[in-house]
Amino acid sequence: MRYPTRLPKVRGGSSKGFSLIEMMVTTVIFMLIAGMIFSILTLAQKRYRTEKESLGSFQQASVAMDQLARDVHTTGYPPANSFNTAAAAANPTKIALPFPWSPTYPATPCTVGVTCLSPTAYDLLLEEDLGNGNGVQWIRYSLQGTTLMRAVTTKVVGADPMTTTTPLLAPYLENVMNNCTAAQMATIKQAYPTMFPGNAAIPVFTFTIPASQPQQPSYISDVNVTLIMQAPLTDMQTKQVRVAVLTGQASVFNPNQ
Repeated sequence: MRYPTRLPKVRGGSSKGFSLIEMMVTTVIFMLIAGMIFSILTLAQKRYRTEKESLGSFQQASVAMDQLARDVHTTGYPPANSFNTAAAAANPTKIALPFPWSPTYPATPCTVGVTCLSPTAYDLLLEEDLGNGNGVQWIRYSLQGTTLMRAVTTKVVGADPMTTTTPLLAPYLENVMNNCTAAQMATIKQAYPTMFPGNAAIPVFTFTIPASQPQQPSYISDVNVTLIMQAPLTDMQTKQVRVAVLTGQASVFNPNQ
């Protein structure tokens, strides 16, 4: 007698996929994490840009300060005593006074801080041979607004150095806030309350003249320089302006002779 053959049951597990809700939750978590990562990267990039531009601005100011100091150190070269009387009289463009002035140069010296149009707290004239083959030249620094301007031109006998250099002034250093507007000053004082005491502008140039000498440009012995520099971008955390103050003193190596 034959019995029917039973086939054994094959017990196998069935694979179960992710549900729609699980996939949605996973997607949301991924997007949150990705968003956090991109936010951190964006913030880091902004901070890098801010620090880079601030550092670059302050480095430019430092370079400008060094150049200005070198110009002051060498102003007045070559002095009159480098030539005999006849040679000096025949070659006035080869002789340099330390500080030409305006107005009435060279006939009548003006008084610093009183009648001089230059040198003043925001304007400085120098006279020297830069060694570039152009002979003695006039060099002028002038703060106009928040830009320190610079001009270099050949000395012209009988001409006013301020009038001669004015058309040649070109931007040399930007964001110099020594003589900024009242609104700009107020913004800076929010971050630096002790700056601009009495809400007064800060001179770029101040001059040392021995008390025993006439208070005239030719007797200036030292030029003190102060540059209040503002970074192009505000601080990322405080949202306030960033300012650095550079100071220096340059002595005249070729005094009036």
